[in-house]
Amino acid sequence: MENLFLQLLTLNEKENILEKADVLYEPFSATERSKADIHWLFKPDDTNSTGAALIKYYPGGNSPAHLHAGYELIYVLEGEMVTSQGKVRKGDLVLLPPNSVHQSSCEIGCTALIIWEKPVIPIKEGANE
Repeated sequence: MENLFLQLLTLNEKENILEKADVLYEPFSATERSKADIHWLFKPDDTNSTGAALIKYYPGGNSPAHLHAGYELIYVLEGEMVTSQGKVRKGDLVLLPPNSVHQSSCEIGCTALIIWEKPVIPIKEGANE
């Protein structure tokens, strides 16, 4: 996987201009994700529902099955991942409807912009048995 260059610009409200901002990742363990880091653009707690983030999955990373109460929009910036519904690659834009369930894994790694309309609901293994 190539080294992604991404320049994040944010609004300096005082001067009403766009300024360069650092993209700083932290470990992402929500919904038991493995081998993934996240840079929150805005969190569901701050908006009362919607969240957006850059997520970097390393080779072997995965996200176990989870439910989306609202829409999820995924734009793959680099690499590829395999979801329950199929493989997505760099440049793919995925829109998942409310109440969709999926899981994903990354053999080679992947960086994606993900926007959640509503928070994710983890699905416990064996919950439907």
